[in-house]
Amino acid sequence: MGALGDAHAADRPSVGLAYSSAARSFVDRHRAEVDHIEIPFELLRHDPRVLDWLGMPPAILHCASLSIAGFRRCSEDTISQIVHFAQRLRTPWIGEHLAFISADRSNAGPRPEEYAPGEPYNIGYTVSPVMNESSVSRIARTLSSYANEFPIPLLIENSPIYFDAPGSAMSQSDFISAICGQTTVGLLLDLAHFVITSRASGFDPFAELDRLPLDRVVEVHISGVDEQGDGSWDNHAKRAPEIVHQLLDHVLQRVTPRAITLEYNWSSRFPEAVLSEELSRVRELCEARRG
Repeated sequence: MGALGDAHAADRPSVGLAYSSAARSFVDRHRAEVDHIEIPFELLRHDPRVLDWLGMPPAILHCASLSIAGFRRCSEDTISQIVHFAQRLRTPWIGEHLAFISADRSNAGPRPEEYAPGEPYNIGYTVSPVMNESSVSRIARTLSSYANEFPIPLLIENSPIYFDAPGSAMSQSDFISAICGQTTVGLLLDLAHFVITSRASGFDPFAELDRLPLDRVVEVHISGVDEQGDGSWDNHAKRAPEIVHQLLDHVLQRVTPRAITLEYNWSSRFPEAVLSEELSRVRELCEARRG
């Protein structure tokens, strides 16, 4: 088992699952196969009873509420709640998307949210920002500001890019590298997102991986990818395609992340046999690269 909470004691990654009812049932029956569970802040905010789970493995807190790449700081109430749940879970870090999920109300039309009047407009999905030097500077300032709020490290996760945003002057790899150059932030490398971005942008994902600051990778996400007529899309209800596992092996040849999380959390009927196979496959890759 990987040492989730100790960066120096772990000689292999902790291998775990993103929280779902299927994952919880699997853990209750196959505890030895799961090193950790990753739980979204947004779920805890709406249903803190998840914390009553007696068989919960060591937990990682994941988040999609800080809107790191946005122009407006999230509310102090949200920050205090994230800190509260981080302390309750004893999470070693907080993973957050390198994206914005909200916009100023003044820029989002006159109609308020029915159940959140006066709150920032929620876009409903993590959207990658325009990638240029101005965004790098703004995001670096935001990360430095949040670093003073949280007692543990914050990781940034690469969002999927489905199209080139007007105004972008950098590749995602250069963008992330520039942010890392101005901060001490760690990376949560989502390989399904990386595959989607590579197909939309037309680059070789293996060569592009080597352009990232892989020494900053603390956690890795793997999940499914849907191929549709209009492009590739994230899908947490199917197993990862072969290329995601190949990219994971590529990463493991270069660095040892502290955690690898399988995000198979969109279906309550995700087959237990597939979860076992995927967990075993990841562990076999890790063991092969240790040798």
